[in-house]
Amino acid sequence: MPSERSSSLLSRIPLWLPVWIGAFLVQFLVLNMIADSRHFLPDGDDMKFYNDWALKLLGQLEWKPGEPNTPGTAYYGLPGYAYALAGIFKITGGYDHTFSPYLVGQLQAALHAFTATWLFLLGRRIFGGSSLEENRRGVTIGILAAAAWALFTPAQVFSSILMPTAWVVCAFWGLTLWLVCIHEKGPASWWRPWLWIGLLAGFVAMLVATILMLLPLVVVAIALTVARDKSLKSRILPVLGAVAVLMSGVYAGCSPVWIHNYFIAKDKVLLSAHDGLNFYLGNHATSNGYTSIPKGLRASQEGLLTDSLTIPEKELGRPLKRSEVSAFWKKKGSAFVSEHPLAWMRLTWRKFENFWNAFQYDDLSILKLLRDEHATPPGLRFGFAAALGLPGLFLCWRRWPRSRWVAGAVLLHMAALLPVFITERYRLAAAPGLLLLGVGGLWALWENVSGFILKITRHPDLHEASDGEPVRKQPLEVGHSSSQLPALLAQTALTIACAWFVSVPQADIGLWSLDFYKAGIRATDGAESALAHAKHARDAHDDGQAARLDAAANAYLANAQRNLETAFAYVPKNEEITFALGNVWFHRHDLARAKACYDEAFRLSLQTGRPHDGALRNLGIIALEEKDWTAAENFLTAALKVEPGSAKAYFLIARARRESGNIPGALAAIEEAVRLDGKTPDFQKFRDELRGVAQPPK
Repeated sequence: MPSERSSSLLSRIPLWLPVWIGAFLVQFLVLNMIADSRHFLPDGDDMKFYNDWALKLLGQLEWKPGEPNTPGTAYYGLPGYAYALAGIFKITGGYDHTFSPYLVGQLQAALHAFTATWLFLLGRRIFGGSSLEENRRGVTIGILAAAAWALFTPAQVFSSILMPTAWVVCAFWGLTLWLVCIHEKGPASWWRPWLWIGLLAGFVAMLVATILMLLPLVVVAIALTVARDKSLKSRILPVLGAVAVLMSGVYAGCSPVWIHNYFIAKDKVLLSAHDGLNFYLGNHATSNGYTSIPKGLRASQEGLLTDSLTIPEKELGRPLKRSEVSAFWKKKGSAFVSEHPLAWMRLTWRKFENFWNAFQYDDLSILKLLRDEHATPPGLRFGFAAALGLPGLFLCWRRWPRSRWVAGAVLLHMAALLPVFITERYRLAAAPGLLLLGVGGLWALWENVSGFILKITRHPDLHEASDGEPVRKQPLEVGHSSSQLPALLAQTALTIACAWFVSVPQADIGLWSLDFYKAGIRATDGAESALAHAKHARDAHDDGQAARLDAAANAYLANAQRNLETAFAYVPKNEEITFALGNVWFHRHDLARAKACYDEAFRLSLQTGRPHDGALRNLGIIALEEKDWTAAENFLTAALKVEPGSAKAYFLIARARRESGNIPGALAAIEEAVRLDGKTPDFQKFRDELRGVAQPPK
């Protein structure tokens, strides 16, 4: 009796629940591996961008004048994830730099597991059927696709760190599953569920706008289901009404953003004013289909954001709204498209190739950083998904018509990226569909292989003799005996061709240096943070903690040197790589090598038309270390001509002038530094000291 009860209880558990639990447990284990890495915490790139934005919303960090997303300006980037992080930090009792990112990683592990669940449910609906054999096929394909997603390394990593990837991927494929279910049910209402779908798409678009590219698929679902049991003429109004309801839901879903932009910032921006810059980065004379930074813009994230705002204002000679900044960059990108149509078409084809290529262009280089530290287990990569998913798309299209929803979602997502550029995290949303189609294609290939073998072993021209031995009536002709041979050969050829297309190596040597360069930059940032904390520990007379932090900084610098020297070997004439190497030597107190690197970076930057302000500033700092006050002031003044709003440069000029005896000039420089950044205690303290020197007490 107890066994019958337990059996009955188990039968009530839906099959998707063990799939979700299994995927969550795998991701939870990976999260704990990654959380032990030095690169897990949001100390650089977009991770720091979103984290700092959230902390500024909570009032724990101060806004700097003129930086992106200052209050009263239109959003420069999508705010959904920053507000979500701020809400999570607020609900959980405040931000803790060690615990809070781990807590967010647990939430994203749940979303990652839901994506695996959507794949399982899609597999059952697309590849299953009414018979026991068909149902077994759907369940098997669904489980294999979910397992592949759980073991997909880029998804594991981007679901662990502070990035909105897991959120949008979960919503993207949940919406695709929803459309498949709607199509199965038959005729649909003119407003339901289209209003809810529009609200979902609009809400998620505040995190990542590419989900809006699913709207054409939703319109197809509307055309196929709304008033389906009526005549064509009678369906026109309900279908148009459903589309209107869908779009109303989209605008309502993202209304917090456009209401802020239109009525608070008084700037006509629907979602983000950053789209113009992204369009230009993907469409200019030196574009390579990835995030190629054109001449005149700095490659670092902070420098790029600053330049993207200041350069349009310098060229147009007036302050600009964020929408005008976006229009400025979009105009530059459009000019390239209209003036070089053939080059643009070749570039678009290259982006198409990049999307499917196995080459891993990770603009954060977080995948390499974690791999170097053995913080991720062996797993699947995008090249595997593309090599199987691309032929699977064709193989499943005719055999299982419902797979066309998945294929449509993949192709629409690719189309969303072609106007801009391809990165690993951008194309990640297509990977679940490719894994599902890849497993389906393998199943179709196996059915043809097994059917072909079965026809050979049971050839109709063989009969059994009285003693049970087969006797041939006429010669065996394989091509005649198996009608599946042409299909089998075609599928095999298609799979081989797609695998070749995906695995074509990238010829641009500069692309191979990117991971090493980014890894070196992140390691250097880690060293700078460790050194700063070590200084605070020494000030607090905690020598043990200071020693541990110094050791961590040395480990970071060793990692940075190794990666940057590899990047330099690939591209020895790159100003940013040379500058980054100079920073490593500077932190190692080898000022001679640091100065040589900065000099070379400055020389190389002159070829781009924009002197490297970072190299000039650091040369000024070295001159201060060497007590060459005149050279220090000259370098720092030259840096200010390139980047006029640098409070730190004014502070350093004030130091140089004070040491050379120019107290009035030093006071003028520090007053400007405080005006630009009045929240830094060192600036205020130095100003007070100079005022005391300038006006000694009577």
